Amino acid sequence: MRPILILTGRDDLTADAVVEELVSRGEHVVRFDTADFPTASRLAVSLTGDGWTGPLAGSRTVRLESVKSVWWRRPNEFRTPEDWPGHARALAVSEARSGLLGVLGSLPVRWVNHPSKDAAANYKPVQLAVAARCGLDVPRSVITSDPEHARAFMGDDAVVYKGLGGGVLGPEGKRQFLPVALVSADQVDDGVSGTAHLFQERVDKAYEVRLTVIGDRMFPVAIHTDSEAAQLDWRTDYQSHRYEVVDMPPEIEKGVRRLMDELGLFFGALDFAVTPDGRWVFFEVNPNGQWHWLAVRAGVPLVEAMADALQGETA
Repeated sequence: MRPILILTGRDDLTADAVVEELVSRGEHVVRFDTADFPTASRLAVSLTGDGWTGPLAGSRTVRLESVKSVWWRRPNEFRTPEDWPGHARALAVSEARSGLLGVLGSLPVRWVNHPSKDAAANYKPVQLAVAARCGLDVPRSVITSDPEHARAFMGDDAVVYKGLGGGVLGPEGKRQFLPVALVSADQVDDGVSGTAHLFQERVDKAYEVRLTVIGDRMFPVAIHTDSEAAQLDWRTDYQSHRYEVVDMPPEIEKGVRRLMDELGLFFGALDFAVTPDGRWVFFEVNPNGQWHWLAVRAGVPLVEAMADALQGETA
């Protein structure tokens, strides 16, 4: 039986649920965390006419030429011996990333998602431009390090500030999301010149939608909230949420399909606002966004859909 390879950390409840589902279906699943390489696992592959062949050996061993599909879930950073000098550790991590991920990335199997596509799609300016080209409604936006440009965009209105990257580093090096904030022109100072900032018009919301896309299947769930904080950023107050499975307008489905195809994504967690007059406004696509809580709270068969996808063998 050809194994399904899941690349993620040990503390991943979403992966746990999918592994359980796949095992119940009789699938052979191998779970691997890149943090175990090179200190606690070993790679020994050779280039043949069909690509790289050989074992990746850790707590479990998998022959890479036998892999059926790969889920690039949430693997951790490569880890090297702590007693090595800093420059040696940096070199080892760089070589590990190029070597192991290069070998894995060459596998001609279904990826959810391929790490190179995942990384490229994470650039928010790319997402917004592609979404606009694909016919989706995108908020008026500027990316600027010029305080005057920012003030001119804001005018007399409060606008939304959003982080461009994956959040900020908190205690113990754990990444935390950067909450959305309202900003007005009188709050803008020369600090804006310190880096790039994304400002967008504030969109009037009736509710928001988290759309989970797995292959050709789409699962839109409305997020209703009465919390003032969650109205601005629903991630700040999960306790206030009410969930509802909703229908998606055909033109939105068409635009999302084009977006996913152009970004080369098999999976995506997309965020939309729905205005009081029913207009769907695209905010972002999370190439590796969270979704298991929707499966539990909204009763959406996402675990089953992901298992279905990983059982497929088409690249």
